[in-house]
Amino acid sequence: MKIVLFILLLLNGCAWLPEDSKRAELLQLSPQTQTLATDNSHAEKIIHAWVKPQWWRNFHNMELNRLIETALKENPSLHAATARLTQAEAVADFQEAEMLPSINANAEFHQRRFSKTDFYGSNGGQTFTGAYIDPAVFRYHLDLWDKDKAKLEAALGKEQAQASELAVTQLLLSTAIARNYIELCSVEEDVELLEKLTEKAQEKLQFVTLRWQQGLSSQDPVHANEQKLETLNQQKVSVQTQAQLLRNRLATLAGKQTDWAKTIHATETHVAVYLPLPDVLSIGLLAHRPDVVAALWRVESAAKLIQVAKTEFYPDVNLVGFAGLRSLNLKDLFLSHGASVAYGIGPTVTLPIFEGGRLDAELKNQQAAYDVAVETYNQTLLIAVQQVADNIAQWRQTIEQDASQARAIEAAKAELNLMQNRYQAGLSSRDGLIDTEFDLLQQQLTDSKLHTAHLLSVVGLIEVLGGGYENQALPSKKQ
Repeated sequence: MKIVLFILLLLNGCAWLPEDSKRAELLQLSPQTQTLATDNSHAEKIIHAWVKPQWWRNFHNMELNRLIETALKENPSLHAATARLTQAEAVADFQEAEMLPSINANAEFHQRRFSKTDFYGSNGGQTFTGAYIDPAVFRYHLDLWDKDKAKLEAALGKEQAQASELAVTQLLLSTAIARNYIELCSVEEDVELLEKLTEKAQEKLQFVTLRWQQGLSSQDPVHANEQKLETLNQQKVSVQTQAQLLRNRLATLAGKQTDWAKTIHATETHVAVYLPLPDVLSIGLLAHRPDVVAALWRVESAAKLIQVAKTEFYPDVNLVGFAGLRSLNLKDLFLSHGASVAYGIGPTVTLPIFEGGRLDAELKNQQAAYDVAVETYNQTLLIAVQQVADNIAQWRQTIEQDASQARAIEAAKAELNLMQNRYQAGLSSRDGLIDTEFDLLQQQLTDSKLHTAHLLSVVGLIEVLGGGYENQALPSKKQ
């Protein structure tokens, strides 16, 4: 009965906990029948088919593999993200340790003079050299309101969120390298094609110049072909500069200095077959996006911190004990035949009676932080859905354009073959053959750009689908 009365007195002494107000709500995605489906089996098919943790190996390019694997070891931003994860793990370990009892040892040696005018009685006006030696000081926090548990769960949520953020950094780094390397391969190919175009333009210029000098044509074609040749020279210089900039960027992403860029070899990059994408994608794929998972973990953590703020309105109880030797006279400490032995154990209770609005302010702060986390998750989810839908559209467009350009090249080759036969039979002039060869090279230049666009769309689609990221402990989405 006394214990019940004691507890009631404690509760009456607590600060008044405000009523819960309306909180932000997690967004629930409706079926996106035109872009995303609700059947998660589609998601698993895609993830296991090609969106794997080392997705870049689908490009069958050893140099690309080397660049990405070097960056994953050397990139400073990735090292910083790893360090932030280590910090989050340490905080979680600390919170876990806080739930366990602590045992310490204290030793205090002192010299004290007691005042004659105070209440020290016969000891007043004397000086003592004494010691307090406590080899065992025990403390254990009674987690009556699950405050420590909520702190630990909040810390674990932040740790999981930081692990997902590390995955975001790895994904963005690897896709950035893939994009830049694909573009480098493309511009290196463009340099070769532009050199061939320049040779054909020079050949054509020589031909029309000779005809003009022989009085067989006006000077207009000469000037027109001179302009075409200089335009090609400008394009070639521009593309060569772009290649150097891409090399510098790749070296920096790999965590190397710019001289390292000279070791990068641009080789043909391709996907063996078109990726097996179903007609519709599942919203379950978004669970493989580390940014979405990180945002959800931050919601979970923020919810636990609200719980922690609420427990501050309740009494806080610690069980404290000690055992040791205590004496005003140091010489009596070990020679008193047990008279210096001291020990004690009991609860200490802290009551939040008047805090000047501090507890209310902290609770509002954590509630607002939860709302921010929820709306951030909602925005991240909406952006994820848009990015997936956009990249699907771009991916499909590049497939159609790639196929169309392949037919255009076949037509250009057939035209060149026909023109060669006519030229050999004396039915057409040399300049007509040069023009046809020039047209085929331009079609090949366009094909290079369109194929590069397709590869970049593949990288983009892999990125928005999470790059094969797997989270083994997804948050519940329930508060």
